[in-house]
Amino acid sequence: MTESGTSKARRRSSRVSQQLERARQRNAEQLAEQRAREQRVEAALRQYVEAGETIAAEHARCEEKVAVYQRKIDKLRADSQEKVADQHTRQAQAALSLHEGGGRTVEQVAELLELDSEKQARRLIATGREAVAPTTDTESSPGDSQREGSRLRQEAPSANATSADGSGEQAESVGDVGQQHGVQTGLVPVSTAHDDGQGT
Repeated sequence: MTESGTSKARRRSSRVSQQLERARQRNAEQLAEQRAREQRVEAALRQYVEAGETIAAEHARCEEKVAVYQRKIDKLRADSQEKVADQHTRQAQAALSLHEGGGRTVEQVAELLELDSEKQARRLIATGREAVAPTTDTESSPGDSQREGSRLRQEAPSANATSADGSGEQAESVGDVGQQHGVQTGLVPVSTAHDDGQGT
């Protein structure tokens, strides 16, 4: 081989080596960039998941605090509604006093209290009447009079029978009791029962 041919072969081999070296370098750089991208992806995924866990924990903590405050709010509202209901009852009783105690008509009550309509005044008066109804029932229970009337009606036959024998005393006694209690006993008048006894 001539000297010129040897030189050409060496130069060609050198160019190939340099080209391969550059290719390896580019490949190494690409691999390094790829690893860097993978690391960035891994870091982004970790950041996202950790943030999600923090968000969930914060939501739970917030809801726990909200529940405590909500119970307090509910109690405040319940207490407030109870107080307002008491004051509405007082208003209704005042309207009832105007109507029944003050002799004002429904129309006058509506006008005095600046209500929207007579219907509203009637409802208010009715509510006031319902509010005082339990006290009235306790003071004078109609059941007592009914039981007394029933007892007197049960005693009536024996009283009439005694009168028919001529005594007439027991019938008069029962009649007096009926008058004292103000109850309609349904008894035959004493004089009539006595007369019937004489007639037989």
